[in-house]
Amino acid sequence: MKVAKLRFAIVFIILATLALVLVGNAGNVAAAETDLNLPSDPVMMEVFNGTVSYFETHLMDVPPGYDVTNTTYLGWCIDTRTPLQRGQPIQVYLYSSLNPPVGLQNEKWDMVNYILNHKQGKEKMDIQEAIWYFIDIDGGYTPPQTSQGAWDLINDAIANGGGFIPEHGQPVAVICYPTPLFPQEVQISIIEVQNTVIPEFPSVPIMLLMMMTTLFAAIICKKKEAKV
Repeated sequence: MKVAKLRFAIVFIILATLALVLVGNAGNVAAAETDLNLPSDPVMMEVFNGTVSYFETHLMDVPPGYDVTNTTYLGWCIDTRTPLQRGQPIQVYLYSSLNPPVGLQNEKWDMVNYILNHKQGKEKMDIQEAIWYFIDIDGGYTPPQTSQGAWDLINDAIANGGGFIPEHGQPVAVICYPTPLFPQEVQISIIEVQNTVIPEFPSVPIMLLMMMTTLFAAIICKKKEAKV
C-alpha cells in the first residue's frame, strides 16, 4: 500500500510540475505576442488632406507578411512643430504605440488609442483636437479654439481611457517616425492600423492542473470507498 501511495505521489508531482511549466510558457508567449508585426526597416509614406481624418496616409514599399500593407490609412497629426508636405514621399520607421520608441514612451498613448476607438461620430477636427490635447511632441500646443465635440472626446477619455489597450480587431495607433535623411525636420504622425493580435492566456494549463487534481482526488475517494 505504501508503494502504491508513493507512486501516486510521484506521478502527481510530475504532472503538476508539467502543468506549471506550461503555465510559464503560456505566459511567455502571451508577453511576446502582444504587439503588431511591423517592418524593422523604414518604408515610404506620403500624406494628403483627409476627409474623415486629418491625413490620408499612403504607405509604400512595405514588404509582405506584416500587419501593414501598401494601402491608405487614416492618419493624424501628433507633432505641430514641423510641417508635413502633402504628396511628398518621405521615409519613415513604423512603431506601435503599444511599444513606442525612446523619446515617445511617456506620451499618453492610452488616451489616443481610446479616442481612436470612441470617436462617437465626431468631425475630423474634433478628433484631431482631442488627440492634440493628450499628445503633442511640441509640448503644450493648444488650438485657438477647442470645439465642444473635442471636449466631449477629451472628457470621455479622461473618465474612461486610462490604461486602455485596443482589443483584437480595433484600431491601434502606429507611429510614423521620419528617418533623419531629410535636410529639414519632418513631422511625426500616426496612422490607424487594425490590431491583429489575439491574446493568449495561461488559463488552459491552469485548467489542466485543476482537472488533474480533481481526477486524482476522485480516484482516492473511490479507493477509500472500496475499502469501506
